[in-house]
Amino acid sequence: MKTLTEQKTYSAGQKVGPGKYVCIDCGKELTLDKSEQDLRKCPSCACEEYQCFPMTHIRPDIKTPEDAKKPPKRGKSTI
Repeated sequence: MKTLTEQKTYSAGQKVGPGKYVCIDCGKELTLDKSEQDLRKCPSCACEEYQCFPMTHIRPDIKTPEDAKKPPKRGKSTI
């Protein structure tokens, strides 16, 4: 498993999966929750490059796009 310092970079127009994408120029975060979405230019600065933090790096128990939409419960919460 990769650590947060080993993230990939993606460009606008690429089809990407669920996760958090951070603009490398201004730091604006885009969170995508669907699989196979087109990554768009940054709405703040029009940069086309993002650093990716996929859901699998945030929560190792999330393995599919469906898991990202409805994450498995963790711990002993009764909510």
